[in-house]
Amino acid sequence: MLIRQFMAVFELFSGLRYVSGDPLDMDWVIKKPVACYMKPDYGTCKGHFTRYFYNDSNYKCRSFDYSGCGGNGNNFDSQRECRFLCGVKYDPDKDPCLRPPGKRWCPTSPRYPGMWYFDKKTETCVPFIYYQCALDRNVFPSCDKCKKECQRHMHVLQTCPE
Repeated sequence: MLIRQFMAVFELFSGLRYVSGDPLDMDWVIKKPVACYMKPDYGTCKGHFTRYFYNDSNYKCRSFDYSGCGGNGNNFDSQRECRFLCGVKYDPDKDPCLRPPGKRWCPTSPRYPGMWYFDKKTETCVPFIYYQCALDRNVFPSCDKCKKECQRHMHVLQTCPE
């Protein structure tokens, strides 16, 4: 029991996830985005769209019927996108959603109001004024683009303003 409690705390604070075998062997991997562990969610509308979800029990991306609104972040347009964002190719160091937003002010740079960044603490896309001081990757021209890129980190899919 104590080992399992330790594992839960270690996973929470380290960003690593125990995957298999004896816990004392410490067989850990980099934690995938939170949505990759969620069950597929049909959503709340009446539409029928083929989407893909990551099945954590067999490590494969599978199709499911999506209603068109609501749901969670384990919802991808293609099997390729699903594999890239939740499968073995996922690399958190290259994930723009986990990077800090470009909030530095540069007096010589132009201002771009109406830009969006993903806030990993609130799991939402947030508007801000972008100053283009550096090559920032956590910067999106709209809420919808931010949501599409970062939905794998959302427990609940965000509804963007019109």
